[in-house]
Amino acid sequence: MVSTFGKKESKRMTCHKKYKIRRKVREHNRKLAKTLKKSVNKKKKVDGSIPNMAPFKEEILLEAIRQAEDKKEQKKLKKTTGGLVVTKPKACPAAPASATKSVSRHLVISNADILLWILDARNVAECLDEGVMGEIREAGKRIIFILNKVDLVPATVVAAWYNKLSKVADVFPIKSTEIMLTDCEQIIPAFKQKFARFGGVKELLEHLKKEPEEVKVGVIGKQKVGKSCVVSSVLRACGRTKKKRSTDAKISDKVRIITTPGLIDGAKEGEPIGILHILANMSNFMNYPVEVVDALAKVIIKEQAMLHFTLPEFDHPAGFLDAIAVRYNVYFGKKPDHAAAARIVLKQLRDHKLKFHVSTGGSGEDLPEPLQSGIKQFLYHDNSLPLMSSELEVKIVKAVKKKRGETDMEGIEEDEEEEESDGEEEEYEEESDNDME
Repeated sequence: MVSTFGKKESKRMTCHKKYKIRRKVREHNRKLAKTLKKSVNKKKKVDGSIPNMAPFKEEILLEAIRQAEDKKEQKKLKKTTGGLVVTKPKACPAAPASATKSVSRHLVISNADILLWILDARNVAECLDEGVMGEIREAGKRIIFILNKVDLVPATVVAAWYNKLSKVADVFPIKSTEIMLTDCEQIIPAFKQKFARFGGVKELLEHLKKEPEEVKVGVIGKQKVGKSCVVSSVLRACGRTKKKRSTDAKISDKVRIITTPGLIDGAKEGEPIGILHILANMSNFMNYPVEVVDALAKVIIKEQAMLHFTLPEFDHPAGFLDAIAVRYNVYFGKKPDHAAAARIVLKQLRDHKLKFHVSTGGSGEDLPEPLQSGIKQFLYHDNSLPLMSSELEVKIVKAVKKKRGETDMEGIEEDEEEEESDGEEEEYEEESDNDME
């Protein structure tokens, strides 16, 4: 027999012992994970309720209820109507009134004596609204038009709009700050000097200080026209900044300004879309760049497009995107990439690299010297891209995704129809052959 003396003991273990060790390791790791979860400091939940001392609490709650009802109605409409053609993409859902920088225009109109209506000088017609004008007249409030962003359009366009609007109410062209100036913000001095420049506000303040009685001034306007920046500029000119948890600020002994501006609703479904609405909701429209730029090309003059984009001769407006793709060398395979070319145009408009304005249909006299002195350094004296209309016909077609069962049934029905038509043709051919015989 072979001797087993000096032979090493086997390291193998039974399956029962091996699986028991694995189970114990899993339980140990699970206990460690639980202790880690308990030890981590959880973030405190923010209470979204409105305090009792907050001003306009009842109006804010009513506005939130109205928005919730509108959302329910929109959901019902989606279920009942299922269309393929959509005139415009849906905007992002609005946040509650207590969390936004602006509130409904109805609150500002009811609480203010004088209303500063902020207008974007690039497209003043889109910023105006007949319904809001009628509401202000019924309430018996005064209007002062503020032509904002005068540094983005030629001086002749500013003068033309001033002469048109001055027949309705007082007009003040200004250039507001590009940042919000608050007490809590810490801005680098170099950037502060660059972006916090404004002009034309001094003349507006002198006009407001002439009021004989105590008045409250409110600010209204559409999306992305510079409402909050105008408020910040007015307060900065008075040596003040916008404080948190305050709804108004003192400008002079008899004038106070409501620091929360009122928002005027944009275009509704079915109504034509303006270029400013597209720029304000660029994240939504960037998914459909070709449709937007095709609509934009219809309101651009061919010679002006060739001048501002340095394009060769092209077929207008159908060949506009082809010319842009060739100009910027953007191709998909061997064909011009229309989507990439359209995004280049939209980005230039968004970043103010391509300046534009909607033509006023006439030219007016120069601005008065007192108004011109405040914004003289900001006026733009070169040419910008003129648009013939402020309304764009953007048509976006969305393909509705069909269920799998529906597509299969449709395919089967089409195959059956084709087989029946083939069978009828064969029978007709056989009958014709018999007749010939």
